Amino acid sequence: MRDRILAVLRQLAQTPELEARWLHTLSLMEFIGARKISRTVADRHPSLEVLGHLADETRHAFAFKRLSAEVAGAEITAFLCPEAAGRYFQALDHELAAWATAFTGAPDVYLHYLLTTTAIERRAMVLYPLYKAASRHPGVREELGRVVTEEQSHRRTIEDACVARLTAVGATLEAALALEERLFTAFIGELEAVVAREAGPAAAFAPTAVEDVATGAAK
Repeated sequence: MRDRILAVLRQLAQTPELEARWLHTLSLMEFIGARKISRTVADRHPSLEVLGHLADETRHAFAFKRLSAEVAGAEITAFLCPEAAGRYFQALDHELAAWATAFTGAPDVYLHYLLTTTAIERRAMVLYPLYKAASRHPGVREELGRVVTEEQSHRRTIEDACVARLTAVGATLEAALALEERLFTAFIGELEAVVAREAGPAAAFAPTAVEDVATGAAK
């Protein structure tokens, strides 16, 4: 999987138009994550840990959107595979919640938050370093280094809490991570197809309506 991810990232990074749209999609995904936090475990004034996580996700959404404009030369409205990105995030959130509820017998919003966060940040620790290696844009590489450092700052605490809760109900993290791997593989397959079709100097900033994607994935 790492080889597939690196290959498609190297391919899209060769074309500024595609890289700008990819950065805009990363911004969208970070924004969806921030909205999920704000509507669940942060629907009321949260703990320092949760508030810090919400602040990080919001900053990452802003940073990637700013970079997409920097790479493109102006703010853009286009994305790369936004529907696939939204499906990945929404399916992961819903399927992990259903999986956890089968063990606990009732919905546990905080456990669902821990599970989704753990799976997403495990993926980020693979995706972002590979993208840093693939991108030729100095600002992108610099920002990805900061994002990885920030993700690492709270990932261990959240993952430890997640494992402790799962152990208490007789579940393990491996099954949840396998679920995420299946969903992310589907996303990468769609990204590969789009990049193969659109890569090249003629790639354009075709506007993409994505508000429904962001809204639906945040439910």
